[in-house]
Amino acid sequence: MFRTPTSTLRLQLLAVHGIGPETADSILLYAGNHPVFVVDAYTRRILQRHGLANGKESYEEIRRLVEKSLPNDPQLFNEFHALIVHTGKNFCRARAPLCSQCALQTFLPKSVEGSR
Repeated sequence: MFRTPTSTLRLQLLAVHGIGPETADSILLYAGNHPVFVVDAYTRRILQRHGLANGKESYEEIRRLVEKSLPNDPQLFNEFHALIVHTGKNFCRARAPLCSQCALQTFLPKSVEGSR
């Protein structure tokens, strides 16, 4: 199954009832080692707070943004997503974010930085 080209396999996975983009991409990246970035709530929140997204982008728009910004490497996508999850869980939380303790704090727009 994982020898199938990424775009074809992704469409096949999305055609399965109950499998959406995040699940399909997780299967492709983590089980199949395909170069696909997984977008989740942490990714959206971090990009939005850093002014790289406005919150209205579709899943595909965010996925394309990340994929075009990084080398096409499944190991890199895997590690990058793990770092996003760590940052989202521990610092860029939905409630009570800890911006002042986050390594990404220096990259926050001034409008966000002052409100945290």
